[in-house]
Amino acid sequence: MKKLFSSFNNAVIFGSSKSINKLDLTQFSDDFVISVGNFYEHPQIKKINPKIHVFAASHPPITKEVLTEWWKRCDSVLPRDTPILIEKRDKEVADNVFKNRNVFYYSYNGSLPVDFTKPIMSPWSVTIVALQLAIYCRIKTIGIIGVNHDWQCIKPYTHFYDHNKPSLEYYLTKAGIEISYEKQKQPFPKERLYKEYELYQQYESLKAESDRLGLQIYNYDPFSDFDVFKFKKNTELIKQNK
Repeated sequence: MKKLFSSFNNAVIFGSSKSINKLDLTQFSDDFVISVGNFYEHPQIKKINPKIHVFAASHPPITKEVLTEWWKRCDSVLPRDTPILIEKRDKEVADNVFKNRNVFYYSYNGSLPVDFTKPIMSPWSVTIVALQLAIYCRIKTIGIIGVNHDWQCIKPYTHFYDHNKPSLEYYLTKAGIEISYEKQKQPFPKERLYKEYELYQQYESLKAESDRLGLQIYNYDPFSDFDVFKFKKNTELIKQNK
């Protein structure tokens, strides 16, 4: 993977927060675009032109059947030449679904410095995998957009896509599996706060690692309050009402 992507000067990682709907992301199509999770549902996915799409390892309550349906949907809409990066425990499903697509595998339970030829740091969010990939490829400037974790404690569980249309949430609901985040009533559930702390610690460690290597990570999202990385809010991305 390093040989494929290390020639890029800029990387941009696209998450799935609601702010994505307010932004024009097509201007990054020539950069090392890393999309994650359900981002393939973006209506302009072909113009955005991801260079790789990343999935975290499946985990409860995701079943093998739900994972298969979810990934079949991804395979049908993601540009055909976009490779996939998948954790090795899901290789059986990936080999079955992504038969006509280039697939790379990685594994959890590693540590920094990041090296995808070995296990990598186990993530609390798929964005942690994407950031490790950009750092591994030594991309000088890395931006994140649509990455905002405040919903985990203080806001409703929402994304740029509709949970009632094809998405992980849609396939879980179709299978009769409850999504605990959607049922969350407390504004500050302590179990979420504990996980949020660990997630932020991972981001902080990647910030330190990028600083050590002379790489820059910025939050480009003009609507995000996620402040681990320096803000470089790009207001030119905001769609203009016509």
